[in-house]
Amino acid sequence: MRRTPVLVLDNLGYAQYHDQEGKPFLPARDHDIRLVTDIALITDATGTELELVLGVQTADEDAAVEASDFACGFGGTPVGAIVAISESLLIPAGRLREKHGLPGQTEAEAVAFRDKVMMKRRLAERGVRVPEFAPLAPAAARSLARAHGTVVVKPRLGMGSVGVEILRTPEEVERCLDSNRFWLEELEVEEFVSGEQFHIDSVVDRGRVLAATVGRSMDPTTAYTDLLPYRDVALGPGTLCTELLEFNEAVLACFPEYTGVTHHEVFRTESEMVFCEIGARAGGGGVVAGFADRCGIDLNEVVVRTQLGRHIPAGVAVADHLTGYVLIYSDAGRLAAPVTVPDRPWVVNATVRAEAGTPVRRARHWGDYVAMVVVRGDTEAEVESRLAEVVDAVDISLVVESGPDGEEA
Repeated sequence: MRRTPVLVLDNLGYAQYHDQEGKPFLPARDHDIRLVTDIALITDATGTELELVLGVQTADEDAAVEASDFACGFGGTPVGAIVAISESLLIPAGRLREKHGLPGQTEAEAVAFRDKVMMKRRLAERGVRVPEFAPLAPAAARSLARAHGTVVVKPRLGMGSVGVEILRTPEEVERCLDSNRFWLEELEVEEFVSGEQFHIDSVVDRGRVLAATVGRSMDPTTAYTDLLPYRDVALGPGTLCTELLEFNEAVLACFPEYTGVTHHEVFRTESEMVFCEIGARAGGGGVVAGFADRCGIDLNEVVVRTQLGRHIPAGVAVADHLTGYVLIYSDAGRLAAPVTVPDRPWVVNATVRAEAGTPVRRARHWGDYVAMVVVRGDTEAEVESRLAEVVDAVDISLVVESGPDGEEA
């Protein structure tokens, strides 16, 4: 049987292209994988399916694209598909597909899920409630600040809450405009929406939701800046859950050409649902493990399957039990002892990114955690209680010794 050459463009580590049991999404019997990955993650690149491995600084998009171009034609045999699950690589992956005449999400289709101005414009035109917004410019920022009092500035292609600023006074608005004056076109400004934040994670077929779960953010996504835990708990059945799922369906109906996975963030105020943003990828943190525990499918595998043009699961049932996860952040230094996660039957998944004696850096963004733990429970209260037990156990064991300069030892 002839194997299909596939380019995998990655900056998360090749381990992310395997299921919970370590089986590859792209097995050797069907594929020859040409992997372009971040040089810091190259030790993840193991497996008989790997035909070529190139390590680059993936933050340098030009270098990643140049390496990908080489991999696409390696050995004189062109690849048959390009796969990427990382949000930051969806646009270059789309550009590469168009350049090499391959099927799948195009650059423009990827931008529709990345550019916060374009996505809000599309939804607003179709009647979805979005925050009042504009590309960042002095007149727009001042006008929105006068109208709403508090505004938010975000990178248009940003993620992980990096670069997000909440501006509450005219003086803060002016300082923001001045400090960003050379790249205003890369930012957007929008009204600050006061309300609870939720996320809906979905498997989608041509804009139609096949399966979805709802989660509630218990802490701000900027908790990492103060090294506080970020907790997220699945929402149980009820009126609120139904309303959020219906809002999610209305939003996804605005993307009738899209098939794959989405991570959709929503604000709920006292009177309405307000769109926050949506990504054409699996959610971060413990979303993938939690979804797999409740639905029996791996969201990253669904992303890979759709990018290969294969069918996606239909009729997926969502289990009655709930899940939740916590992200634990660290200051810079060296771990003095192993990070301890409770050995309990309700722990679904635990990831610890550093070992005793190794250096750790201070968290720089939402996903820059030292430990992530996913738990299950029958009710939201039970999940919250179990997350609290996890936080207590990890906090006791997370001892970081600072170096002479207070940074990494």
